[in-house]
Amino acid sequence: MALPAPQGVDLHTHSTASDGSLAPAELVALAARSGLGTLALTDHDTVAGLEEARGAAGALGVRLVDGVELGTVDQRGRIDILGYFVDPEDLAFLGLLDAIREARDRRAEGMVARLNALGVPITIEAVRAFASGPTVARPHVAQALVASGAVPDVATAFKRYIGEDGPAYVARYKLTADAACEAVRAAGGVPVLAHPVPPRRGWLDPLGLRAILPGLHNAGLGGLECFYPGYAPRVSRWLVGLADRFGLVPTGGSDYHGPWRPNNPLGGVTVPVDAVARLEAARR
Repeated sequence: MALPAPQGVDLHTHSTASDGSLAPAELVALAARSGLGTLALTDHDTVAGLEEARGAAGALGVRLVDGVELGTVDQRGRIDILGYFVDPEDLAFLGLLDAIREARDRRAEGMVARLNALGVPITIEAVRAFASGPTVARPHVAQALVASGAVPDVATAFKRYIGEDGPAYVARYKLTADAACEAVRAAGGVPVLAHPVPPRRGWLDPLGLRAILPGLHNAGLGGLECFYPGYAPRVSRWLVGLADRFGLVPTGGSDYHGPWRPNNPLGGVTVPVDAVARLEAARR
């Protein structure tokens, strides 16, 4: 008798194409071993890992959803937008990602300059050495800080130097959430608001979701990440209620980056099995 196909779904993961610790094919292999039937690769501001992941997924019987995560900043604060089913060959979308990547490089250079001014001797070459893919991100700066001996671990690097309140922090590329939603739609995808509630916090609505969701919905938002590491059941229920109210697809995922984030194991969040089908329907 044939075994049933794996049903697990994880719609929020990262590889070495951005700031994850596993190569795309390694990530897919881990998904297969973990009993996941569907995996979305949502690297930060790049689709460079999708081709490798797709090849591994075909060989291992894992369904791959082409994805991306776009970081945005506007008057509402920091908002991350996940894009599902984007066309990884869409020239306009690739042009946007190139602009963001170049801005990330300048951001990393700025953080290194600030760290040097603080007396921390690291170089941009040391930071780039930790970036296996084309995207340089803050975790790579943090890893370079650890390697230099300036801090004992990545968490301390963020807390002491490069967190949003840190003395070496440099603001990210100024892409608005509305523009990110519109860009994902133009590339054939469905935009989803990522981790809208800080995990393990005592309040539900720091972003003012009730106020911002109508505008984001008008810009093309199609889903809301309701299931995320650290979300208590009451938080997920509240988010699902908001999603239903605004006609959004409830989604979720582990935000897996690798074993250096032990609270976010791959497949560690239960995601509704119909989420992918509903996202596909939302493309139309």
